[in-house]
Amino acid sequence: MYFLGTDYIISSLIWLLAIFAFVFTVKKLIGKLFYKKESLALFINKLKIYLEKHFPDIKFDFTIIELSKNEQNPELRKYTIADEMIDQFKRIKINTSKYPKTTPKELQWSSYVFNSEPNRGKLPPDWMQRKNALFLREHGKCFRCGTAITMNTLYPKLIIPIADGGKYYLENMIPLCSDCDKLLSESSQKSSYLNIKDVIYDIIEKS
Repeated sequence: MYFLGTDYIISSLIWLLAIFAFVFTVKKLIGKLFYKKESLALFINKLKIYLEKHFPDIKFDFTIIELSKNEQNPELRKYTIADEMIDQFKRIKINTSKYPKTTPKELQWSSYVFNSEPNRGKLPPDWMQRKNALFLREHGKCFRCGTAITMNTLYPKLIIPIADGGKYYLENMIPLCSDCDKLLSESSQKSSYLNIKDVIYDIIEKS
């Protein structure tokens, strides 16, 4: 029976170690070539400015920046951070304690009470007045996220739906932005198309 000599075994181990070291070194070099280290400062700065400007009432948690620091691919890291911010926006809970209790008299009109009653599934004839009253009552902000809205981007939502006995009184209505309206919609498909996602992804592309 033929046995390998000790010298042969030792030299083979040395060669194997050398090969592993070579592969590891080459892998690091390739990683550096494809995923060059780049500063995320510009992206993070733009992201924070956007979120703080458009959602001043939301305290976003940016710990994902630190948690993702080991990701070598800078683009993947950007999307990881972006998706976390979008998910935080989706998880916002409405502060029900701030639901309106009464409607100021200056925001009411002669037909206000009469037209607050549901009428065969039709919107009240003074619907635009109610939208305007909502806009004024909430100072042009989305009730859920606090972002600035206009009359054209205001989506009224009934706290208690008509089907559950709700009426069109302003105490039963809150104004929402487009994104919050989609997120609170019964259709889960709508929540996939959010403006905030488009804007943040655009920041990635331009950073």
